[in-house]
Amino acid sequence: MELVRLTHENIGQEHICCALTNNKDVQVVSKKEWLRERLDEGLVF
Repeated sequence: MELVRLTHENIGQEHICCALTNNKDVQVVSKKEWLRERLDEGLVF
């Protein structure tokens, strides 16, 4: 298994789980925005 470090640069392209695959879904967009904010706080995902 390959580990991928989620960053601001790759969050839009990475498949982070089966529930977050459709980048046009409002819930997916909201979740990825929340994750971007947490990355600034030191989250490693």
